[in-house]
Amino acid sequence: MSESDDVKEAIKMAIQMERDGYDFYKKAAAQTSSKMGETIFQTLANDELVHLDTFQKIFEDRVGKEEWNSLVDSSKKYANLSVFPKDLKSTEGAGPDTNELDALHMAMNSEKEAIDFYSGILEKTQDVEVKKIIDEIIKQEKNHYLLLQEEFDHLGRTGYWYDLDYLGG
Repeated sequence: MSESDDVKEAIKMAIQMERDGYDFYKKAAAQTSSKMGETIFQTLANDELVHLDTFQKIFEDRVGKEEWNSLVDSSKKYANLSVFPKDLKSTEGAGPDTNELDALHMAMNSEKEAIDFYSGILEKTQDVEVKKIIDEIIKQEKNHYLLLQEEFDHLGRTGYWYDLDYLGG
């Protein structure tokens, strides 16, 4: 398989992964009881659409609209990618009472996998323009991870970290 074919296959997977990310974040936004959680998950869902739009702009210019549409259609063969959970409640480790912390943890794991996936594309291609776009997507995925981590830390820090008696209080 040529580098071009490898990159096309990677882009098909990326298209599906971004679609899955969008679906996951939309579900998480709808299921959370936290207004901040809903805002974060909705923002991340919108970012996944921006990534798709970015892919479309660069690759449609290079291969044409018809070929882009073909890539989008054939990306469905990767519908079983396991980067983003399909259902919050049926995901391993998540029960019927999946809460914001569980969803944030799942999202953080998914973002790590996305970073690894895009890093793999970056290593495979010699195309400078593709490298530039994929590098930017990696930066955005890292920002997603940091945002999720900060919210996870914020929500997880409920209660005392220490005993007041220990500090003489």
